[in-house]
Amino acid sequence: MPTSTQSVREIVATQPSAAKVFQRFDIDLCSQAEKSLDGACAELQLSVDQVLEKLADAETQELGGPAVDPASLPIGRLIQHIVRVHHQYVRQELPRLAEMAQKLAAKRSDRAPELKNVEELIEALRADIFAHIQKEEQVLFPFISQMDQDSIVAYPPAHACFRSVAHPVSKMMQEHESANHVVAELRRLTLDFQPPEWACATHIALFAGLNEFETDFKQHVHLENNVLFPRAIELEAELNSRG
Repeated sequence: MPTSTQSVREIVATQPSAAKVFQRFDIDLCSQAEKSLDGACAELQLSVDQVLEKLADAETQELGGPAVDPASLPIGRLIQHIVRVHHQYVRQELPRLAEMAQKLAAKRSDRAPELKNVEELIEALRADIFAHIQKEEQVLFPFISQMDQDSIVAYPPAHACFRSVAHPVSKMMQEHESANHVVAELRRLTLDFQPPEWACATHIALFAGLNEFETDFKQHVHLENNVLFPRAIELEAELNSRG
């Protein structure tokens, strides 16, 4: 549990979710890294008790796990889960990680040249995945939802440019594979997301965020590749067999 006498850097190093809390309060992970939480809050006229409360909430969420296995959900609820949990996570996290990477590359690339490559890879990943999830939400997921008569997801009619759901599924899986290669390269460049001993709080937070992103993305891809997509193909085959 963080204390008000710990430095911003120490708190982020022991609790990765703290970085998001500090950023919401505009506590700078670089310029205020070595200040105690008391000192950083005093500078910004923040209530240290409120910040500690939010840190505790974030830690509780970090330790908690999902109550229900998403793979056991009906198709409609599975789509809803993927969009609300994983797609929303991508939309929140990749811009945050890209901003930290840009800031870090500008200040530390002389000491760690790989940070420039990390910045470029994250920006490319953001562009590719944002386009990817938009295609899923605007075309593929509505198509699957329309096939499922029990679906609870209300989508407008899908304007499909394909005859079989297998075609976009194959394309989405190829894009998943490409994104996985980028994430793997990020892990390689960062030596398994391990910051150097001299790392500032932003450096620590970025690598922790990338590690967390990789974990979420693997679950995201698993639910689509191994659960939703095979079920969609099976459902389409069943509907076609009925004529």
